[in-house]
Amino acid sequence: MFWWIGVYAVLLWAYNSFLESLSSVIWGTIRSVVRKEKLSQRYGPWAVITGATDGIGKCYAECLASKGLNIMLISRTESKLIKVASEIEQKYGVETRWIQVDFSDGPHIYADLREKLASIDIGLLVNNVGFLPELGSFAQNTESDLLTLINLNVMATTMLTHMILPAMKSRRRGIVINVASSSGYVPIPYLTAYSASKAFVVNFSLALSHELRGTGVECQVVSPSIVQTNMAHQYTDGIPWYVLVLEPDQMARWGVFTIGKTAHTCGHWLHCLQIIWWAFLPLTLAIRFAGGLFVKDVNKMK
Repeated sequence: MFWWIGVYAVLLWAYNSFLESLSSVIWGTIRSVVRKEKLSQRYGPWAVITGATDGIGKCYAECLASKGLNIMLISRTESKLIKVASEIEQKYGVETRWIQVDFSDGPHIYADLREKLASIDIGLLVNNVGFLPELGSFAQNTESDLLTLINLNVMATTMLTHMILPAMKSRRRGIVINVASSSGYVPIPYLTAYSASKAFVVNFSLALSHELRGTGVECQVVSPSIVQTNMAHQYTDGIPWYVLVLEPDQMARWGVFTIGKTAHTCGHWLHCLQIIWWAFLPLTLAIRFAGGLFVKDVNKMK
């Protein structure tokens, strides 16, 4: 009897950790090959990407443009928006627009944003904008840091999804893609508020995915491990060799490949293997291990 309980526990762990997502990706790949359906046909002609001028957001914009979608870039720096929009339009021949907005300004920005987005048929929304406070203990985070984190990591994802979802549901097509982090699974000391905000994104996305069943609209959460972005530069130099750090274009290419195939992905398969390894550890040990990756950098800053 106890042997069967052990077998069941192992199978349940494997299913929750990777088998469910893997089987969905395999089935979704077969379906896309058979149907030969483009993303623009399945979801709609426009992709909206936040945090779109650097890192993961920019790479998502380029990958989606390469698949024939028109691109709406949203970010806070006008000069970068103009540059990236011009590059994408010239390279991929798709219509590219941009909206300059600073999500750290809080709730009042969304009325104007709603008006500017109302004129396009949005098929894909990539909620990528985020903020990582300076590495350190929670007590060292300033009030400004915490408010910015909530505005970018929690409010922007929630409000933009709420804004765009009704039109998607009325057309019975579309997908919301929320970029989270592996820290949404394991609370990470010295990134305490950040990992908590990403846990919100993971739970929000998985619950919404189930709510949307049967509506024709999907929700996907992408939870990579460490990606070499501007936000991550403050701590990646101290990361040990056995923790895989990916370039944003690697992560984005695989992330785009999984669109429509699974509701929950690490983005890149190599990060999936890394997160599975973490899942072997009891939660208390995983938290201690995660904190140990950053404690040396925190001590250097003191």
